[in-house]
Amino acid sequence: MKKEIAFNVPFNGFAGATFLNCFTSVYMFFENLPAEQNEKYFFLFGTMCGHTSLRFRYGGEPTEYEKKLCVRDFYDCGGDYAMEFLFGFAGYDYGQMINPADFRAEIFSAIDAGRPVIVGTKAEADQYRVVTGYDGDKLISPNYANAQRPPENPPSFDEIEVLYVFGGKTTPRFGLSDGLKRIAEVMEYNINENLWGTYLDKFSSHHATSDSFIDAGADEKKTRIQRLQKSMWDVMNTHNFCEVFRNCHHDGLRDPAFDELRKKIGGPYYGYTHDLSAALITLADQADFSHYYACFYGEMIELTLSQIAKNDAGVLEAVKEMIRLLG
Repeated sequence: MKKEIAFNVPFNGFAGATFLNCFTSVYMFFENLPAEQNEKYFFLFGTMCGHTSLRFRYGGEPTEYEKKLCVRDFYDCGGDYAMEFLFGFAGYDYGQMINPADFRAEIFSAIDAGRPVIVGTKAEADQYRVVTGYDGDKLISPNYANAQRPPENPPSFDEIEVLYVFGGKTTPRFGLSDGLKRIAEVMEYNINENLWGTYLDKFSSHHATSDSFIDAGADEKKTRIQRLQKSMWDVMNTHNFCEVFRNCHHDGLRDPAFDELRKKIGGPYYGYTHDLSAALITLADQADFSHYYACFYGEMIELTLSQIAKNDAGVLEAVKEMIRLLG
């Protein structure tokens, strides 16, 4: 027997089959929202749960907030701390199931009721999927064509590790103020942990520094800049953050009292960070590390990272002021 839900909501091109991407599309299905609003809600949910405020240690060790918000990697946004907020902010109850003996009955029951299901698989990356139907014992997933690294096949029952079922619609448990407080919480952690300092230490242009960039060999210079490039790709999601505020992706942001604060976030702060991040990404691709002048890349990187850190601090102050205005 075959049963399939007509699921036509696209996945977002800014991510693969992450929990956030799957959640956004399923939420839009339940709310009957037009497909062209996918980017709006993807950015809104990722920003308000604190995900786009994450920053990284130079060595790549996950921070406490990355572990709270994510499971397998930085992009999945499937940690309990994120999930509880996302469902509460969207205004839905949900069920989370980990007993494989329950998966078949729960999925079939949801599909029969016209309700797509999100599953977490045992895959190492892009582990989440949306299930929209079944054909005998085979599951059916929608088209992931818009997503980065679209999964090739629907999951099998043996590949499922956890099941997420949307429950009934409720009064949202979290609102704009809660989202702003979550953002501030993550950003204050980043500053207190001196996360940008762990990069600045690696790009010091002073000979007196024991691990200075200027004295590192060509291969080590390249290694450090490539590590920086990886982080800058992740910091590019400041674009998502400033789009939420610049374009008022939450109605509460339309308050005229927020106008100047929103302009700062969308322009001199995270609009600027986006451009600086892109410049550092390009540097890693174009730099000639064999040339003597490569030793001076460190000073330029120091100045750029110092400005990015200042931009983070500026956004934090703007968000804290919004919280104050909301009372």
